[in-house]
Amino acid sequence: MKKKIYVLVYGRFPTEKAYGVHALNQAISFSELGYDVTLCYPKTNNEKTIKISPEEYYKKDIRFKLEEVPFLDITSNKFFVILPSIFKKFLWLVRSLQWSFILRNRIADSIVWSTNPVVLYIHRKTNHLIFEQHGQAKYIQRLFIYLLRKHNSIFVGTTKYSYVNLKKVKKKSILLPNAVNTDLFKPKHTSDASNLVVGYAGMLETYDVDKGVFKSVEAILSLLKEIDFTVVIIGGPENKLNEIRKLVAKSKYENNFTFKDRMSQSELADEISNFDIGLVPYPKNTHMNKFASPLKIFEYLASGVVCLASDLESHTDIKFEGMNYFKNGDFNDFKKELKSLLSNPESLKEQKFLLAEQVDKLSINKRSEQLIDFLRP
Repeated sequence: MKKKIYVLVYGRFPTEKAYGVHALNQAISFSELGYDVTLCYPKTNNEKTIKISPEEYYKKDIRFKLEEVPFLDITSNKFFVILPSIFKKFLWLVRSLQWSFILRNRIADSIVWSTNPVVLYIHRKTNHLIFEQHGQAKYIQRLFIYLLRKHNSIFVGTTKYSYVNLKKVKKKSILLPNAVNTDLFKPKHTSDASNLVVGYAGMLETYDVDKGVFKSVEAILSLLKEIDFTVVIIGGPENKLNEIRKLVAKSKYENNFTFKDRMSQSELADEISNFDIGLVPYPKNTHMNKFASPLKIFEYLASGVVCLASDLESHTDIKFEGMNYFKNGDFNDFKKELKSLLSNPESLKEQKFLLAEQVDKLSINKRSEQLIDFLRP
């Protein structure tokens, strides 16, 4: 099996979005398994570019190669900003191919991993390819997934729905839900039934879609009239966090809440380990319902935190202890299910005990071993 692995990220890096954490963790995992790993990403220069190094942003001691590939960022051009969406998508296709083409001469006889089938296509002739689907593929991406089917590649679905659809295109497909660094995210906290902690950690919106935290907090404020508990909200963007702060400030339960901005993975792991119940109240759309395998759920579970999630198909597919559900979009049901968990500390304790016994199944290194084994002829 080839010992060189390239992880290709065509997008801002570092980034506050989940794709950055997943790519970084995947590269770390491959490296810990003994592979010579290089993570490649384009140089960007737009208003959303984070102008510090990945090491500084993620606060990690990175022991594999990071390569920022010089590239003209057209997204910072004023002309690009005013273009209709269809032209932006076409330029995205062209530029992703051009960026990947730059790497063509230096990547050969290797394993190439990406969540982007377009950038993988350039490397199809002399490499083993791993394509992971972490979102809904639109028309262009579907075409490139189809084009990759005859080449030396494997497809990875992170939800049952994505796996079933990938399997129709290529038989050598595997279902592998997300996983986390279980040396970082691990059970540390012993519950205090007199002061239970309910928490949310993550983005409060994704691509302008609200993730249900504001409405969750409205329901929590109502529940606090009946039960006393602590609430921790960690995330951003800042304007969304401030909306929730203002909502809480109008209530008499401000002292029950703690708000924190985004933080490094190690700091986040420490914060999450103090939760008793972790919230994933995501709304229903095609991406979240069918294709998203939320990293946050796996971070909660690996940390020994019981999860209360909306009953999206992609959530109910996750067959681990510690998963609890409410009817998507029904925050009266959310309140009822959260009250049930808070009112039964013994049941909560039992769920946390069962969670601790399954931590190994949530390990990204175990997942990577399965991935590499499946890649073998």
